Amino acid sequence: MQNKFLLLTSILVTLFSGCSSKQYYKPTSVESIPKAISSTYEIINFSRDGATLENRDILTKNRRLKLNIPKDYFFINRTKENIIIIANREGDCKILKDNSSQNIKFPKALIAGTVMDNKLIYLLKDNSFGIYNLSTKSIAFNSKGEKTYSIDTRVANPIRVDKLAVVPLLNGKVDILDLSSNRLVKEIFISGEKSLNNIIFIKRLKNILIVATPHKLVAISNRGKREFKREISEVALDKDNIFVFTKDGTIARLNDSLVVQDEKKFKFAHFSVATIYKNRVYALDKQGYLIVTNSDFTKYKVYKFSKVDGYSFISGKYIYYSGNKIDMDRLSY
Repeated sequence: MQNKFLLLTSILVTLFSGCSSKQYYKPTSVESIPKAISSTYEIINFSRDGATLENRDILTKNRRLKLNIPKDYFFINRTKENIIIIANREGDCKILKDNSSQNIKFPKALIAGTVMDNKLIYLLKDNSFGIYNLSTKSIAFNSKGEKTYSIDTRVANPIRVDKLAVVPLLNGKVDILDLSSNRLVKEIFISGEKSLNNIIFIKRLKNILIVATPHKLVAISNRGKREFKREISEVALDKDNIFVFTKDGTIARLNDSLVVQDEKKFKFAHFSVATIYKNRVYALDKQGYLIVTNSDFTKYKVYKFSKVDGYSFISGKYIYYSGNKIDMDRLSY
């Protein structure tokens, strides 16, 4: 009995010492808060390219939309042609264009998608993906990636590269679909981690495909594949620069060959969201510290707001989080 008691005591001491040892970002100086913050509705769902507020408004990367979508639906994506994709957790999906709506039923919930050439390129919760022809109302191609047990909620949407659809999967791979023939033409391996290994970022930078999982950044071009191995919180592109925000509090500026040009570590910072806006770098730590710096990190200021509790998202000039929105135009370094 005494041995069991000693074992339990040892476990409890280990657990509590582990919790108490967690360290947080503590800036040396903090700026007074200007009139940059106001209240708003809470974010109830978000993905890589948008968020849904509790009043059913939608946040895209560029603006806030009043769509009055059904209560159990959430925003997925919006194309340049103003086609909007929304879905619920039961496999129902709606394609909204102008004043029309097309309903689609999938066997699993849609978590990512985009419309190209009147085709919905989709990714489902079970890592199934494919092409749904909106004209014939039928699936033109379907496949399924390896089963995943945990994912990062910032699931990236498919993108277009010329006549190809690039589909980011949940198991660290990218599949390339030919839109004219509706077939799979290539599969690219990005990362082989066992958990939280979905593609969280995918963009085209000139003729280079920039792809990231929470564990790695990869640049794919005719020069081959280059890798930048860090534990990643966020990625942002600005002109020819790639900014990587890592889980150890480092912000790094890379060129298109993934070579570090500048970097600065904000010790123990845990970034919730980050972006590049008007040539300034913004990174919100989960304790509510907002770092604003120039692109080579030689000048910066830190502002203190309330702790980040829940989802956060950047739309236009605003950072939305915990029922608040911060106006980035009012903050500088």
